[in-house]
Amino acid sequence: MTMVSGISRTVVVFTLLTLSLFGAAIWSLSAGAVPVSWQIIANTLFDLDGPRQDYIILRSRLPRTLLALLSGGCLAISGTIVQALLRNPLASPKIIGINSGAALAVCLMVIALPDLPITYLPVAAVLGGCLAASLVWLGSEVGKVSPTRLVLIGIAVGFLFDAGVDYILVTSPSFKFSTPLVWLTGSLWARGWAHLGLVWHVLLLLAVTSVILSYRLDLIRLGDAHATGLGMNVPRERFVLLALAVLLAAISVSVVGVLGFVGLMAPHIARSLVGGSHPVLQPCAILTGMFLVVLADATGRALAPPVEISAGILTAMFGAPFFIFILITTGKAEQS
Repeated sequence: MTMVSGISRTVVVFTLLTLSLFGAAIWSLSAGAVPVSWQIIANTLFDLDGPRQDYIILRSRLPRTLLALLSGGCLAISGTIVQALLRNPLASPKIIGINSGAALAVCLMVIALPDLPITYLPVAAVLGGCLAASLVWLGSEVGKVSPTRLVLIGIAVGFLFDAGVDYILVTSPSFKFSTPLVWLTGSLWARGWAHLGLVWHVLLLLAVTSVILSYRLDLIRLGDAHATGLGMNVPRERFVLLALAVLLAAISVSVVGVLGFVGLMAPHIARSLVGGSHPVLQPCAILTGMFLVVLADATGRALAPPVEISAGILTAMFGAPFFIFILITTGKAEQS
């Protein structure tokens, strides 16, 4: 009876999340400097008779909505993996410095190679994210530190890269950073089919691979001794999973900018809805991350049109109090 009840709850949760995500996506197509009704959206998407907005919907809002869905889901997967590997609810791609490493690499690319097209931003961001993760990984392997201290190492690495970004922004001519400054705030402004085409196939492959391997996170959560006893090569599996998390976060950040706290909030919300079993938790976190990013992007366009508020600003406004809430509740749980 308990199992049937749990399955029913999971079905209800996924159904409600899917419906909420669909509503947020429709609103994302509607919101902006030029509001578009749902009827015009339907006419445009399905080539029906009646008034249409081909340019606004098909060339502007549809690709950025799809990119928001893709990046939100991938950041959620990355956060889920990082939290499981570090066994720390405060961990996320942003907290352990991946986003900051990507940001510094992009700024350095703009300074050193200003004539390179913007299509090379993903390459620079991935390299920077991998460098940050490598430093954190090296610290964990050399010092054999606890998961809590490992998060502190990640925060220190993030601060180091953030300092580099601040230095470059302060000492360089402002005209060189019109595009990177928007990118650093976590914005989907001016994102189109070209940006989506750069990353969708890679992110989709990484996401599917992560979901397939999600059961291994449950084994690792049992502890190294138990996982090894079940035939798992724990160091290798941990490295593979961390590499997936880094690539998912860095590639996502490369096209949508530094969207902080999505990788922190989505896994927590999903865990409170469906529990901690990763084969169920990861798909729920994916839907939650998609919803958060699409909602933040649509809200940023709807608050004060024609001005757009970056999605990263809104996720940070909600994510920072969420981080404090988790910190307080985690501390109380450890004391009790």
